[in-house]
Amino acid sequence: MEQGILKRLRIKFIAINMGLALLVLVITFGTICVLDHTASVNQVNTHLTSVLLRVASSQKQAPQVQGVQRLESSDVDRAPITLLQSSSSPSSGLREGMDQQANAISGTTSGASGSTANEASSDASTSMEAPDSTEASNAPPSPAEVYIGTGNTVAPPTIGNIDTGANVLTAVFKVEESGIYTAIPSYTTATLPENILLRADEEVIQSPNARGYLPQYDLMFEKASTEGGWFVAYADASSTHGWRKLAGMLTIVGLIALILFFLINLGFSNWALRPVARSIRAQQQFTADASHELKTPLTVILANLSILRSDPQATVAEQMQWVESSETEAQRMQRLVNDMLSLARPQDQKMAAAKAARQGDPVDLSDLVEGEVLQFESVAFEHGVLIESRIQEGVQVAGDAEQLGRMVATLVDNACKYVDENGHVSVTLDVRPSKTLLEDAACLRVHNSGEPIPPEAQEHLFDRFYRADKARTGGKGGYGLGLAIGQQIAHEHNGEITVDSSAGTGVTFIVTLPLYEE
Repeated sequence: MEQGILKRLRIKFIAINMGLALLVLVITFGTICVLDHTASVNQVNTHLTSVLLRVASSQKQAPQVQGVQRLESSDVDRAPITLLQSSSSPSSGLREGMDQQANAISGTTSGASGSTANEASSDASTSMEAPDSTEASNAPPSPAEVYIGTGNTVAPPTIGNIDTGANVLTAVFKVEESGIYTAIPSYTTATLPENILLRADEEVIQSPNARGYLPQYDLMFEKASTEGGWFVAYADASSTHGWRKLAGMLTIVGLIALILFFLINLGFSNWALRPVARSIRAQQQFTADASHELKTPLTVILANLSILRSDPQATVAEQMQWVESSETEAQRMQRLVNDMLSLARPQDQKMAAAKAARQGDPVDLSDLVEGEVLQFESVAFEHGVLIESRIQEGVQVAGDAEQLGRMVATLVDNACKYVDENGHVSVTLDVRPSKTLLEDAACLRVHNSGEPIPPEAQEHLFDRFYRADKARTGGKGGYGLGLAIGQQIAHEHNGEITVDSSAGTGVTFIVTLPLYEE
């Protein structure tokens, strides 16, 4: 039964600890991933905002542009084209890019007339002009072609002195209300496939938000209105997915931590449940001892009743010895039950009793101790034990006289039981400085000569349901409750009780109580 209870407690203990550890890890690692993702998104958004501000401010001068295309649904399914062209001459590259796109439009648009192609070509040529030779010589080189929106996350080099953002691939366009879009290569670090660009532009222009995310293309965007259209900047959102790799690493770390924590819990649970195991064993031992103690008086009472019933004609006077025997055994049972009830009182009742004791009337502890010693002189004489006392007069404490008398009687009775043959018992009461109370206090010392209490038993001597070894208690009628009750009474009176025992000196119980203050 004990093993079953401990096993269930151990399982609950480990399950609760593991659950709390898992919750802490999930919250901590989740927070780390959210903060990492938020920081990445903020970095990209900051970069897009910076790019649009630079583009808007540079419109006071003619920007470098490259590639013109009218937004038409028939162009959506065409093969991707490169919006950035690497060339030795920026001006020739711009013109070549326009010619290529104009030819592509005339060759792939079904039913389009020659005049329409010429119109598109003329629109392209009027939408941009080649820069002069000075601008061309100072223009920064075009970066290597890198596609975004296709899963490619290779970071291009920085263009000139423009900070393009760490690992942020960007494509910047001007989209006019007529549907014509213009690439701005000076602020572009990657290319965007046209079939994705056409769909993305349409969604971005129709979006009520100035910035956002296009999950189907894995693109982040930001737009700013300008005269006759919008500036739109796209960024590859793959740089914001670093939290996924981080989450995978943290998951592995968390699993390893949980395994180690589980192993630690296995050992820690054994240590934490040791007091519970001791308490269960002590209660089981107490139940066995109490059952044995109750069994004896019950047997005697039942036997006496059987004798009384066997002679119904006898008078009470004739059967008095059986009646008195039954009464004695019933009183013995009553004392045991009262001791059990006293220890089983709820904590609030104990606190109330302690408060009442500290605020109670003054008790002459000198008279009380002297009276209890006199009660045990006859018992000591019968056992050939010498009992002596040295009691200082006028020692007063606040509290319950009945409870204090019970505590003193328990200690004197315990000393008389365990004194060695032809030994002696001494009871001393005086006032002396107290290390724990930091003031003068009443000090009661009850000493008996004889076998000392083993050190391993001293730390459990005042535990509930604890009994010393059978050599000390066997046949002496103890329940293992007297010292626990004595300690409880001392605590209720704001005092303490300790034991001092060593070979050659015997056993001494020391009670310290605060003096009564008027």
